[in-house]
Amino acid sequence: MGEDKVKESPAEVFATVTEVNTLFHSLEDMLVARFEAIDAKFGAVVENLAEMQKNMAAMDARNESRFAAIEKNLAEMDARNERRFEAIDGRFGVLDEKLAAMDTRYEGRFAAIEKNLAEMDARNEGRFDLVEQKLESQDLKIEQFVTSTANKMMIMLLVIAGSIIAGLLYGG
Repeated sequence: MGEDKVKESPAEVFATVTEVNTLFHSLEDMLVARFEAIDAKFGAVVENLAEMQKNMAAMDARNESRFAAIEKNLAEMDARNERRFEAIDGRFGVLDEKLAAMDTRYEGRFAAIEKNLAEMDARNEGRFDLVEQKLESQDLKIEQFVTSTANKMMIMLLVIAGSIIAGLLYGG
């Protein structure tokens, strides 16, 4: 088995090694150029990031003063609104006091009115009962009168019908 190996001459091996070495050097030169281009691009990106950070810091400073102004305005608005709400609460307190005073002042009048209404209701209850009884008795009288009239008319119809029938039977 050892005899099956291909044997190359030292010159061929040297030529192959030289060729591989040349290829490695050309690959190294090509990669160095590319890495330098990539390094340059990264350098530009790093510079852009640094510039963006500076811009962001400047924006933060400007926005900080704006936010401080907004917070100050909100605090002033809160103070003004607090005073307004206190004034409104004071007005409601005054209204409550006035309503309580009115309730106290007119409480006797309302009690007297309620008492008068109860008395009127009690007095008129009997009158309404009397009127209701009179209406019921009138209804009963009207009903009796209608029944009586209907009965009289029925008798008259029977008498007329009987005389017509009798005249037809005897006359004919």
